[in-house]
Amino acid sequence: MAYQFVHIQTYSLKSTKVAGTNDHFNDLNQVFGEALREPRYCDHVPAPRTPAEIKWPGAIPLTDLRAHHDTRRAAIRETVQQRNGGSYERGLKSDAPTLYTEIHSHPMTSEEYRACSKDDRAEVNKWMRLVVKDFVSRMPPGIEFSAVLHLDEKYVHIHILALNMADPKLSANKLHVGKCAAAQWREEHGPAQTITSLPRPELEPRPSKPKRPKPSKNRMTQAKREAAYVEDLAAWEESCAEIEQRNAEALDAWKRKNDKHLHLKRKTQSRKHSDKAAYEAAMTSFQDRYYEAVGKPCGLLRHGPRKERLSTVQYGLRKAQAEHIAKVEAAQRDLVLSNRKKSQALEKKEQAQSQKAKQIEMEQEALEARREAAARQDSALTQRERAV
Repeated sequence: MAYQFVHIQTYSLKSTKVAGTNDHFNDLNQVFGEALREPRYCDHVPAPRTPAEIKWPGAIPLTDLRAHHDTRRAAIRETVQQRNGGSYERGLKSDAPTLYTEIHSHPMTSEEYRACSKDDRAEVNKWMRLVVKDFVSRMPPGIEFSAVLHLDEKYVHIHILALNMADPKLSANKLHVGKCAAAQWREEHGPAQTITSLPRPELEPRPSKPKRPKPSKNRMTQAKREAAYVEDLAAWEESCAEIEQRNAEALDAWKRKNDKHLHLKRKTQSRKHSDKAAYEAAMTSFQDRYYEAVGKPCGLLRHGPRKERLSTVQYGLRKAQAEHIAKVEAAQRDLVLSNRKKSQALEKKEQAQSQKAKQIEMEQEALEARREAAARQDSALTQRERAV
């Protein structure tokens, strides 16, 4: 096995740029469409396949989740206070995140999964159950979610989409552990410290463009005016080119200087106490918790090879060790379960024997009581006979 992979994110109606890309933008409609394998959102998938709905208590079909989201979002109204004391209502802003998502990937390829043995498929199914079980345990009450399995990309992976139905504004950020930690830090410490750039240089303005001369009835005069205009226009264009060159050089120098300034400020700024540090700490804790709940039982590593710059051989040994640990822990769990079952069976047997002994004791007490009653009757009969 390899290392674990889980990614969480929130989305809104407004498209946002994907980190590390130049022209890739995502919004909640694109996320819903990709999960449902709608053709317009699946250009990256060579041969799209219908996703498999993961059945779990509380999970609903993805199409129903999308319908619930659209209906609930359209019904939300916000009250906006104006400066003059008035107010008005409006719909939820387009950049308000209302969809929470998680992507969980397994190191087994989709092709291997479709052709693997029952035992290997059982391992993936076990991972799938642990993923959804851990997700449900982390979520607050009042959410709706869907989970689908995709087998048409390189690796087997799960999409989990959730709605925070208990929140009046359907806020997805309140389900994101990192964003919750950052928001709590800002609530306790105030707004995060911002780093300001150096003032931009004042750019040199372009000169006014020469005006075209008025037409003249005299051809000679008209020709002279046109020639002078052409010369003035050429001189103006040359002057503009020089100014643009000087402005570009000034901006380039400012950019280099500003980059150094920002880099120095970021280095000297205290990152240990900031909303970003709180976010990163929460996400690290989330990955650690996920490893204990999902990664470790499935033989997955917590970190990949780049974290410690491992060689291929070292990484292979680490993966083999993780698989061995998972197998040992599984065997230990099976042994504990077996011992527990034996203990429960022995306890039931002891309880049955104890109940049987109590029943025998009660029967003996009842027999003794009957004997005593018979003895009393005999004594009474003997006394009556004497009296007669």
